[in-house]
Amino acid sequence: MVRVCRVVPKEWTRYSALGGVIPHTRFIVFKTPLNDRLLTRVDPSQRFTVSNLMWMLAERGLRLGMVVDLTDTDRYYDKAEIEGMCIQYQKINCPGRGFVERSECVAEFNKAIQDYIDKSDDEEALIGVHCTNGVNRSGYLICRFLIERLGWSSHEALDAFERARGYPIEKGSYVQALHKAAIQSRNRRDASDDSDSEERRRKSKKSKRKREKDDMSNFTDSASQMGNIMQQFFAQLQGAHQAAESGNGSGYEGSPAQSGSYVASPAQQHWAYQTKNQNLNPSYSESPADQSMQDEEMEEGEDGEGGEESEIGAEQSQVKSTAQKRRDRRMRMKNMLSVMKRGRFHEIQEMQREFVARSGTQ
Repeated sequence: MVRVCRVVPKEWTRYSALGGVIPHTRFIVFKTPLNDRLLTRVDPSQRFTVSNLMWMLAERGLRLGMVVDLTDTDRYYDKAEIEGMCIQYQKINCPGRGFVERSECVAEFNKAIQDYIDKSDDEEALIGVHCTNGVNRSGYLICRFLIERLGWSSHEALDAFERARGYPIEKGSYVQALHKAAIQSRNRRDASDDSDSEERRRKSKKSKRKREKDDMSNFTDSASQMGNIMQQFFAQLQGAHQAAESGNGSGYEGSPAQSGSYVASPAQQHWAYQTKNQNLNPSYSESPADQSMQDEEMEEGEDGEGGEESEIGAEQSQVKSTAQKRRDRRMRMKNMLSVMKRGRFHEIQEMQREFVARSGTQ
């Protein structure tokens, strides 16, 4: 039930009429204005009406966009005086006794302030808050808003209010309740952060599983593509080998090459198969023709009496050239195997092009 006021509030004259704007907010706190009937009992120098409030704000270059009345009565002044100046008026009845336990007052105050901030386009318009003296209830609810909505610590909120209003919150139970509210608010934020972190971890795991699935699919496609490339490569290799065998065949009719029973000599076989046979059987590295030629050269060297230095140099150059070719073939084969083991498409394709070009020149 709304109480009826017939006298000036106790100790009302002890407090200054208007405080300053709380830094980094739109709050300004003042004590409740009184109507002319109540002010007849007050010294003229201490009179404070709605008109006096507006005049004092105008002198500072400030203006109100909203007034929140926290008194537990509506007989101090007429709210029409506020609304008649196009200022939003919000009434929240806050009893002096048991006020800290009234959580609905905090919720209603926070909602009213937040709604006004969200809907107001004029950021210069201030929010005026007053209780009877503009100290305890006003300070408590403003500090609760700063703590719960703006993330301030209780010490920051209390210090900012005291500096702006010029008076500290006098009731110890209010101060203790603010410290407790700050701890609870911090715990809620931490829990919310943990929940958000858990949600982010779940999303990260889900995204990681999706990436792994996509990578596996890409790997399967790549393996299939690599298999096709390898098949094409070996097919071309076999074709080049067959072309080399057919090109080395005999031109006489009835020869073994035409009858299909001809087997290429080691000197006529493809270099890849030569290298393989050389690794398996070292004695295979030389064909009978090469061996007989070397035997003849050795016999000539034994029968001759010294020979010319030019002939010896030519023989050494020829032997060195043949060995160098063999080493080159081995190196190419080794490089081919290394490239195929790595499985890099661009290297295999480059090797394939070089092999086809080399086969064409041969």
